[in-house]
Amino acid sequence: MKEYKMFNQQLGILRKRGLIVPKDGRPKRFLEQENYYNVINGYKDLFLQKDASGNLSDPEHYLPNTHFNELKALFLFDRELRILFLKYILIFENSFKTVLSHEFSKKYPKPNSYLDIKNYVEDNPKKVLQQIAILTKTIHDKVDKNGAVKHYIEEHGSVPLWVLVNYLTIGNLAHLYNILVDTDKNTIAKYYADKYKRQYNTTSMPRFSSEYLGAALKIINLVRNKCAHDERLYNSDFGNVRVVNIAEYYGCTKYDNKRIIVAIFYLKVLLDKKYFQKFSAALKKIFAQYQNEFNTVAFSDVLRMMGIDLVELQKLM
Repeated sequence: MKEYKMFNQQLGILRKRGLIVPKDGRPKRFLEQENYYNVINGYKDLFLQKDASGNLSDPEHYLPNTHFNELKALFLFDRELRILFLKYILIFENSFKTVLSHEFSKKYPKPNSYLDIKNYVEDNPKKVLQQIAILTKTIHDKVDKNGAVKHYIEEHGSVPLWVLVNYLTIGNLAHLYNILVDTDKNTIAKYYADKYKRQYNTTSMPRFSSEYLGAALKIINLVRNKCAHDERLYNSDFGNVRVVNIAEYYGCTKYDNKRIIVAIFYLKVLLDKKYFQKFSAALKKIFAQYQNEFNTVAFSDVLRMMGIDLVELQKLM
């Protein structure tokens, strides 16, 4: 295990590695508040020297004239991104809970129909039973506590799905969506497609199938978890995400489908138009606030780690 070092020792090591660290006490106070590991280890890679193959030099050394304030700016930039994405993901999450519970309950109106295995796909009973068990456990965990679940059990003998979904995470909902029969998945996907056409006053839109909605739920859940747990977001690799239909519709070709840009593509389709406009305006404001905070790397390098080309992004905004 690494030996514990005092903040002054840690700052001394950073100076030996070529980082310009002012001695006015502000870097120390910032690290005392935000945690050395979170700031330095989380955001240093972009500012470290690399060999001809793109590998970090060993021992590590910072690019010439790299200033502590650049790492600090990247850390704060990423925090602003997490706050923004979480806000609008929660708005979508509430919408999806409403749509899923409404459409399912309309087709299966009997009490506790969401606990009936016959109402889900037939080819994966193990997965279906796992999700039914989660729904049952959620009711069990809440039934003795004051709130809607207890009220509905005592007054009506069952809990409607539109009540139960409020106690489920977006991850729970993604798994629940995945075990719906195809016609039910398509109905929910069609709701968002029709809403998009109506709000953008168009007869065309990106081809948005149930598979695309499933992919959207997966990436939105991953982004939400990073935001909620205060994990690094801007350069996260989410694996290959299916967004080509949306990207082609907007004429976007310069994007990385493993990066946070994919969440922006999906929010464009899934959020109400007014909310996406607010999201876009806030994102532009964050970019404007931080674009001049970096000297040893270009702001375009930061955006590249997000899979973003500013000219192409503008096609979505």
